[in-house]
Amino acid sequence: MPPPSDEALRAVTKIPGNGIGPLVTNAVEKVMEAMQAPVYFEKYDVTGNMPRVPEEVIESIRKNKMCLKGGLETPMGGGVSSLNMQLQRDLDLYASLVNYFNLRGLQTKHGLQTKHGNVDILVIRENTEGEYSGLEHEIIPRVVESLKESV
Repeated sequence: MPPPSDEALRAVTKIPGNGIGPLVTNAVEKVMEAMQAPVYFEKYDVTGNMPRVPEEVIESIRKNKMCLKGGLETPMGGGVSSLNMQLQRDLDLYASLVNYFNLRGLQTKHGLQTKHGNVDILVIRENTEGEYSGLEHEIIPRVVESLKESV
């Protein structure tokens, strides 16, 4: 993929999702428009009550290498797999990376001159084991064991 400085428009797969997902993804899209970011969105209606993420959506994410995804409702019980976990498996997403940082010149709740004014933290969460693997069973009522999948 060419560097962002070339100003070529980039396609982003957009999955608004369920609940507040459409509000959040639409807000992000408006921010991108206001910033005149060189992106356009390919929208796919995927909701948590679908049996699988359609293959055309997976192909779009692979082609674009970027996806703006709102929350997808996760069904409870009944052996139904989460679409979020399907995306993680199909796209080999082994970790979730979140970078928290202060923006220079933006006043924060604690102020720029306090010990909280220069935050730059990268949180890495593994997505394929334990409670994130979807491999679990109920031992006795209300007691669930998460299993580690060996590779």
